[in-house]
Amino acid sequence: MKTTRRIPALLLAMVMVFSLTLTSCGTKEEPVAADQVAMSLFNMILKDDASSAVELFGYADETEARADMGLDGSLYEGLADEVVSQFRQMQLNVTTEDAQAFVDAFMSMFKSVNMTAVVKESDEKAGTAVVTCTIDTFDANALTDAMTEAMTEAMSDPSILEDEDALTSAIINAMSSAIAGLTPSGETADFDVDFELQTLTINGKDRKAWLPKDAEQFGNLISTTAMGG
Repeated sequence: MKTTRRIPALLLAMVMVFSLTLTSCGTKEEPVAADQVAMSLFNMILKDDASSAVELFGYADETEARADMGLDGSLYEGLADEVVSQFRQMQLNVTTEDAQAFVDAFMSMFKSVNMTAVVKESDEKAGTAVVTCTIDTFDANALTDAMTEAMTEAMSDPSILEDEDALTSAIINAMSSAIAGLTPSGETADFDVDFELQTLTINGKDRKAWLPKDAEQFGNLISTTAMGG
């Protein structure tokens, strides 16, 4: 479970790169609302959809939005490599293809997760705000059970029991199929996120926006709360 819970956290923690675009310049334009920013980041990371970021922040296209937020091209391949590394630390050989299928399974699972965001309090003069996020949750026990059942099923094939690499591959693929088929429990959970008023430089222009005070924590809250943590 330590590995499975780390996967979404790694995906979402990439949002912290977003803070590198901050500047100290001001503008008279209305700040981008905190609740809209929360939803845009949620969609980009968990749903792999950057269209709302393009519209909200004024990026030229999704490629530019992803690149500016540290999600340019190689993120998922890099994550698969991280999965391979983690399994190797457990002395298990996993191919990059199987690891990518494992990552893709989580991405597929998260496609069914929805979230809403509401500004709980805001003080523009102080530059602080709090956003309450309500997110769909998975049954943590259901995830564990699904993976355990998948592992048991894979190990029931006597033809691969003596081939450690083949057995590991069968287990990973069975677990990936089980994970991809999971849906939220129907229950939701709330968490609060602190935001700060900052200035972004996008397409050479400065624009004020409310951004998570701790972007990595925001990403981890989304992933761990969704997974029943």
